[in-house]
Amino acid sequence: MGDHMPIQKAGPRGTGGVPGTARRSVLLTGASGVVGRALLPRLRDFDVICLVHRSPVCGPNVTTVPGDITRPMLGLAERAYAELAAKVDAVIHCAAVTDFNRAGSLEATNITGTEHVTAFAAAAAAKPVLYHVSTAFVHTTADGDRGRTAAGYAASKAAAEQVVRSSGVPHVILRPSVVIGDSDTGEIAAFQGLHRVVAGLFGGIVPMIPFGPGWPIDFVPADVVADSIACLVENRVSEGEFWISAGEAALSLAEGVAVVVEFARGLGVRIDMPRFVPPDMFDRLIGPVFLDALPEKIRRNILRMLEFFTIYLQSGQIKPSSLDQLAALGARPLPDQCESLRNSVRYWAVQNGYAQADTERAA
Repeated sequence: MGDHMPIQKAGPRGTGGVPGTARRSVLLTGASGVVGRALLPRLRDFDVICLVHRSPVCGPNVTTVPGDITRPMLGLAERAYAELAAKVDAVIHCAAVTDFNRAGSLEATNITGTEHVTAFAAAAAAKPVLYHVSTAFVHTTADGDRGRTAAGYAASKAAAEQVVRSSGVPHVILRPSVVIGDSDTGEIAAFQGLHRVVAGLFGGIVPMIPFGPGWPIDFVPADVVADSIACLVENRVSEGEFWISAGEAALSLAEGVAVVVEFARGLGVRIDMPRFVPPDMFDRLIGPVFLDALPEKIRRNILRMLEFFTIYLQSGQIKPSSLDQLAALGARPLPDQCESLRNSVRYWAVQNGYAQADTERAA
């Protein structure tokens, strides 16, 4: 599934646009985030210049430049901006606010920040391709009150895509699905919404799920996302939109929940399989009574989980996927989804005090 248009490649350039095979320089924003952290080791054959705002990053091929994408000229002095623009022949823009509830930051970072990054790409001497990391849920809309804040996030990412498309710079738009930990180790730079659902299941506060058990839950390991992006940069792909998503290979919600429940039981955690109830029944009959009877903290956690499910399940829609097209460029195929999810759950469990999860892996 997905758009299989011919892949357009830029001409060969070395650093600073000199033809040849010289080592290339890439500007990376959002290097401390989930996708950025996974990208750093994958970009080992590039000189990576990371624009860092708060969180430091390091690596043998990494240099950092303090900056801020929400400010004009990336928050740099004029000379530093010009020097950076003279070095770079590709830009990977990962920096984004993904917290649904940070309304003001969404616009400043996701939209205005993207305007400043595209302006930099337009000013750079080598006319670099801008690889813009968006989201596979860019077309999400709210379902009544539920999902309204998350829809605001999607709208900010849609606006950012439009900024990129209208900028006139060569660009590639990347739409990763829900990003989980590394497919093998489960490691991730920061726990995400899916990990909150795992925490709820482990804690026994999810007795029912108001969605269809057969609805697909689309997620992709961070290393697969990083490899897909790196392959596009390595192959100098200069246009197109690529969906980094499981698509037809996505697990059903019931399959994903079963992986978590079985793993928890293997650790000795007493946990029941949640009941799946029709969404309209939950909203009309069960939800008001069930939620009102809960302590405030638990109710808040459940509402956040419902928000996550509402946006990322989207009534059983299967996402387009470009992974087959990317595999033709040398990107790795999607690993076994159950095993990837299990490894992410294991990493979360170890980090949250379930020491026996580490023993379980060794066994």
